[in-house]
Amino acid sequence: MAGEILKQKREESGKALKEIAQTLKIRADYLKAIEDEEFEKLPVAVYAKGYIRDYARFLKIDTEAILNAYTLKTSPPVPEKTPPVADAVKTKRLPIKYLVITAISLAIAVVYILSSLNSTPEKPTVALPEKSEPTVQPQETAQPVQEKEKEAEVAAKDKKTETVSKKEPAAITGKEHTLDISATDTTWLLVKIDDTEVKDMLLNQGESLRFSAKQGFSLKIGNAGGIKLIFDGKDIGIPGEKGKVINLDLPADTTTKPNPLKTD
Repeated sequence: MAGEILKQKREESGKALKEIAQTLKIRADYLKAIEDEEFEKLPVAVYAKGYIRDYARFLKIDTEAILNAYTLKTSPPVPEKTPPVADAVKTKRLPIKYLVITAISLAIAVVYILSSLNSTPEKPTVALPEKSEPTVQPQETAQPVQEKEKEAEVAAKDKKTETVSKKEPAAITGKEHTLDISATDTTWLLVKIDDTEVKDMLLNQGESLRFSAKQGFSLKIGNAGGIKLIFDGKDIGIPGEKGKVINLDLPADTTTKPNPLKTD
């Protein structure tokens, strides 16, 4: 069927097999075998299908229809086999065989249960444990134990109070001094805190600072009229005249005064 369609279409186009073979690069005897449907002369099925597809495409024929016709020719559908009568009979007899086996096993189980019920088992004899008289300790021995427990509790409480008292921090004695400085004019300032830390700075108008010390402060002020001082919350005011350099110790009456700064 497929070969006849291809041959008829080629003859209508007026082209020879050799001409088509040169164009498609397929041997002419392969094209002749396709037209004659002698597919056994072709190579393996993969190449044969490729040749048929290219040949049908060249002649402008539906390639799927031609390939389906080739497939039907080379491998026709295999009819389904009906099972023989003997096999059908066997399949029907299988459930009966299983039923018989099940019935026999049930009968054996029933016989076993009946026989076990008829034979009454002997009751096992369990030996009861002998009663032992409770041992009672005299009260005289119990009292010392209680007294020892009380003594241990008292000792533990005393130990707790000792540890708590040890952990309590000692009361902090003494009060820190504070110094607030606010600039009313540009002022150079040198501050020594507790005779250890020195601050050298230039304050502009409107700027302010706060310092704290345990002993006190030593001040060297380049413009005594350009700052205001507040020491420990007490307003000291302006310490001197404008443009004058002065040295000042705060507090003035401390027992351990910081070393005063030398004037240039």
